[in-house]
Amino acid sequence: MPASSSTLSMKFMTNSSTRWTEKVLKEKIPFENDYPRPHLRRKLWLNLNGNWSFTITSIKETYPKKFDRFIRVPFPVESYLSGIQERVDSNMYLWYKLKFQIKSRAWYNNNPLQYRLILHFDKVDYETVVYLNHYIVGLKHLGGYEPFSYDISPYFINYQDNELVVRVWDPSNKWYQPRGKQLLDVKTSNSIFYTPCSGIWGTVWLERIPYIHIDRLQFQTRLSSIDVFLKYRIDLKSIITTSFDYYSLNKNMTIDFEKNLLHIKQKNIFKKNQIDYEKLGFILKISIVGKNNKHLIDFISYKSNIEQEISFPLKKINLWSPENPYLYDIRIDLYQNNTFIEHIDSYIGFRQISLCNDQKKICLNNKPYFMFGVLDQGYWPDGLYRAPTDDAYRYDIEQMKNLGFNTIRKHMKSETSRWYYWCDVLGILVWQDMPSGDSYISYETELDVKKQLKLLRNNRTNDLLITRNIDDDLSIYLSSSTKKRFEAKIQFEYELKAMIDFLSFHPSIIIWILFNEGWGQYDTIRLTTWLQSYDQNRLIIPASGWHDRIDIGHIRDIHDYSKRIKLSSFNDKTRALVIGECGGLGLIKSGWSYHAYNDRYLMTYAFEQLMINLPRHLSAAIYTQLSDVENESNGIFTYNREEIKFPTTHIKRILTNDYSHLYKLKHIWNLTSIPYTNYTKLSFSKSFNIIIDNNSKYDTHFYFYIYYLYSQVNITIDHHHQIILNQTHIIKDYHYISLPSNLFRDSIHQKHFLDIHVNYLPSFDKNEDKSFVYTNRTSFYLNFATLSA
Repeated sequence: MPASSSTLSMKFMTNSSTRWTEKVLKEKIPFENDYPRPHLRRKLWLNLNGNWSFTITSIKETYPKKFDRFIRVPFPVESYLSGIQERVDSNMYLWYKLKFQIKSRAWYNNNPLQYRLILHFDKVDYETVVYLNHYIVGLKHLGGYEPFSYDISPYFINYQDNELVVRVWDPSNKWYQPRGKQLLDVKTSNSIFYTPCSGIWGTVWLERIPYIHIDRLQFQTRLSSIDVFLKYRIDLKSIITTSFDYYSLNKNMTIDFEKNLLHIKQKNIFKKNQIDYEKLGFILKISIVGKNNKHLIDFISYKSNIEQEISFPLKKINLWSPENPYLYDIRIDLYQNNTFIEHIDSYIGFRQISLCNDQKKICLNNKPYFMFGVLDQGYWPDGLYRAPTDDAYRYDIEQMKNLGFNTIRKHMKSETSRWYYWCDVLGILVWQDMPSGDSYISYETELDVKKQLKLLRNNRTNDLLITRNIDDDLSIYLSSSTKKRFEAKIQFEYELKAMIDFLSFHPSIIIWILFNEGWGQYDTIRLTTWLQSYDQNRLIIPASGWHDRIDIGHIRDIHDYSKRIKLSSFNDKTRALVIGECGGLGLIKSGWSYHAYNDRYLMTYAFEQLMINLPRHLSAAIYTQLSDVENESNGIFTYNREEIKFPTTHIKRILTNDYSHLYKLKHIWNLTSIPYTNYTKLSFSKSFNIIIDNNSKYDTHFYFYIYYLYSQVNITIDHHHQIILNQTHIIKDYHYISLPSNLFRDSIHQKHFLDIHVNYLPSFDKNEDKSFVYTNRTSFYLNFATLSA
């Protein structure tokens, strides 16, 4: 298939710029040479990001005839920053090509048999095949979120051009792989799903390593009243160790799927590394160093690939927290007998996350710690799944901290290592979702008690009838399948373990979330049991949202988008209770949100009321969401991160429990105590006085609180300012209309006049007979309100 014929229209991409876009477009890539794996750093490495040759073919073609375009790596094909910005589907192969050579002699020093050249891919979505100099390198890799690597030493040519070709296939939701919120064809304007992201979206880089080298670091902290216990494990790996091919598209291949599921008893499914590094004389010299190069401890370990423990007096340790994100540097030297092999730089944060108290609360460093968090989809208008720059990653985290949030829930995706590094450095707690896959419904039965929560979740007003469900687009994606395919289980569990193995280093990550709102949920008890055993350093949420399993996991997570959350009948004495999603407040400028406002001050009042009325037995509340995403407009930020929609001083106060300057909303008078109904025309006149404290008048805002059906409303204020309202066929609830800020301020203590004319317009009532007015078909209600702080 010619590449040009693959071009299809892209939705939501009319405004693709951020403050970092121009830097990416103008500067040579890689313009930032930040180490892609900051927690395990070597000096000798090479960044391969930049402009690669590119083409798209049909999956029926085995190799492209030519590479006729260029793509900017590491940005998804669908993104603006990639330079391609085209839709990709399951009938396409994406082809990347790069010619490179290494001229530095440092890469070739010493005995070449003692060193290997490793090609790293941070993120590629989804199925990847790699060629170097026309040889296939390693096994086909499946998975869109975890890093993977190949030893390319046998195929690499020293001091000459090397040709690297990468083929990617990404079927998105047309396959069973974990994919989060990616959806090929968004059918509704109020969808909670977004543009798919295909191809390379993480850094591609080279690294020279010893034949036997340090492969993985793991640290776990446990606190007592007087000591800090550090469990550590440093894995050595021989380059001859091979990985396991979890799944092949060869349909003739037989796999006993049940025996490859997590927490299923099995016999030697994986080939274990049998090398005894201790007998071979490998030694690890380790230094833990604080700020100002002050050494906490220097010690030697003769054992690798096994968990060990050391302890320190608690009074000597600076514990890591969002308020004090203290990190210690770790320096590791690997020797074989007296021969130096390699040096590694890393870091560590001492912290403990646990449950405490009789009525379970989440505790950080043995003290109850309430988490005010924000939901983060991890999308950007220019890079989609990939932030435009490392500074952009840092900016999001810093801004949320500046507002007073101490937690981010990374929703339905995992990020590149750099994002978690900044969470560690800047100090913010992370709830990490496992991206969902293969279904947006659950394979498990929903408990009756959770059905009540689903009603609360979509209650936009609490006290008023709802005209429709804001999430009814979900029904479009209901699967007819009743049993999860074994292939889907295998891939989900492979990627789950890979995500935890790679991210478990980071002290900022304190919670793993297994399933979100039942999406693809299966075998919850088995997987939660395995996860609690596999990572004992964190808390587990088995099901964030609806499909809870009683007494499973550490945390019961409820989603509730009500304006006022009421959970008195949902107490859980065996687990901590949290609100994993709430809020969803947005401005009406464009797109959709769970609760739409045309005024940032009213929206701030709603946020304040939501937060101060949270049930006291909660351990956390996660607000939806960090930024707008495509057509979803309930972000604190706009999509391009240029505008914070709330007055920041109010957000900071409420998130630090300062209630001294809250907004107060008052309904001053009612024009109608009950709605007028069954009319064709209405006319009113009213005079009124406004009495407001002079000290607060300059932070006072004025509104009409109104409800009208199938009518046009003409309002004249003080005989000259006219307002015409005719959106009744769109807005069918009670709502606020902001009045000009200077309309009353100069004459607060004067008499004001209101003239109102309401006319029924049958043209709005498209589904009914236009010849007469039906009983209760029309309604009108008006109230004058003020908001002050």
